Amino acid sequence: MSLHGTDGPPSAGSSDARSALQRCLTERGYTPPVRALPELIAALGPSDEATAELLERAIVRAGAAAVHAALVALGTSSPEQRPPVLSLLARLASAVSDGALRVTLARALCAALGESVPASRKWAARALGKLGEESAEPELLQALARSTKLEQKSLVDALGSVGGAASLSALRAQGPGDTDFERRRERALTWIERRQSRSAPGAIALDRALAAPSRIALSCRAGLEQVLARELSELGLGSALPAATSVEIEYAGTLRELLRARTALDVGLVLELDPAVSDPSERIAVALTSRETLARVARWTEGLPRFRVAWQDGGHHRASAWALAEAVRRRTRELVNDSEGALWTLRARSDAAGRALLVPRLDPDPRFSYRVSQVPAASHPTIAAALARVAGVQADEVVWDPFVGSGLELVERARLGEVRELWGSDIDAQALVAARANLAAAGCTAPLLQLVQTSALELAPPGVSLIITNPPMGRRLARDGSLGPLLESFVRHAATVLRPAGRLVWLSPLGKRTERVAHECGLHVRSDAEVDLGGFSAVLQVLTRGV
Repeated sequence: MSLHGTDGPPSAGSSDARSALQRCLTERGYTPPVRALPELIAALGPSDEATAELLERAIVRAGAAAVHAALVALGTSSPEQRPPVLSLLARLASAVSDGALRVTLARALCAALGESVPASRKWAARALGKLGEESAEPELLQALARSTKLEQKSLVDALGSVGGAASLSALRAQGPGDTDFERRRERALTWIERRQSRSAPGAIALDRALAAPSRIALSCRAGLEQVLARELSELGLGSALPAATSVEIEYAGTLRELLRARTALDVGLVLELDPAVSDPSERIAVALTSRETLARVARWTEGLPRFRVAWQDGGHHRASAWALAEAVRRRTRELVNDSEGALWTLRARSDAAGRALLVPRLDPDPRFSYRVSQVPAASHPTIAAALARVAGVQADEVVWDPFVGSGLELVERARLGEVRELWGSDIDAQALVAARANLAAAGCTAPLLQLVQTSALELAPPGVSLIITNPPMGRRLARDGSLGPLLESFVRHAATVLRPAGRLVWLSPLGKRTERVAHECGLHVRSDAEVDLGGFSAVLQVLTRGV
């Protein structure tokens, strides 16, 4: 909503006002002129509920001019005429950004908390909550102390929006009320505690070991579960149990040690949900606030842990999220639901079926800090790490990425073991700039490093033992029919470039076609699982030249 006036000064033209009133009620999206606002605001009081709603919506579109007109009306109307004006201000308040106008509005609303008409006090409280002025907290607390039932809930909501430590004490001391009042009070307390927790930002602790073995789930791209399981086993990180898009282990070490697994997308603490707890929010809260879970989270967190919710069944499920936040708050202050600056993400279904995961935020991911430059459609670093691990290491290695992009495959292979030469080629000069920056940031120091702007079908580095690449798979190439011929031609070219026992490790979006051509060229073919690349899949292939 714009908060800038669009017309000249108000006038008392009643015919203009009548015309504006009619248009407010009949024309969707109509913004009344500034000069008509005083009479339109005055018409709010005598109108029935449906008419007042249409009129209020139209007046709000006038923005700051409507705020000024409503403040004038507030000062000139009788106490009985002020509730609809304050209702209008409650609707306008959240969009007021001008500092001086916010101060003026806050003063007027605080004064209205003392109105003789209870409805005015209610709307004033709501407006202050929408305005979000923390300076209004003392007046709101005073109003709460003398409040009637009509405005009490609005005051509680407002304190939830602007209150601090004093509001926490006052709300906790409130006597019991009806179900709706208790719900509002719990929500207000949750809001205030969230804001207070932000004053002491925390961090994920990478170097503290868990106190006891815990079930850990490491997620990965679909199709890479076996690659991740082998990596974990080779790193001595536990006996892995592959599942769909994840691998699970029992683990009691540090997060940094666990992050040696470079093919994992992320790491999560597994929470078992007790089906005997019937309410879904309570079921998740019980698991989240168990002593075991809190101890594990505390070991991997510096400061107060804050978490956000990502529902695995999609959607926001706001009612479920609030119910969960309040259920957690009733049980503990050692964990706070707050999406702003959250250190952890809870992944669960809104119906609490199955299990849940608590995933630490790794932003930036310390494993891939070398990725200082990116290009469109570049590999995800976990994909590059998976290709490098599948490729393995040969002695006297000469590595070539013919579609080098941002260079991640070269970096990940260089991290696995010594290489004699690193070659990268691409037709895009900007890709080579990005690759050079990432290789430098990763500290790749092969005796020979060559990045060449040329077609993958034209370069033929001598003595290549490994071609590792994530080739182009763009929609344009698929639509114009050039992708298949490009990949087939490259397989034929690779068969002539690879030295004996050399291998081509890549993701082929046309697995059967590239496998057929590889057989024709005398290459040994090993096709592994199809890998999800986000909306489409490609086959992980290892094509090896005979000795």
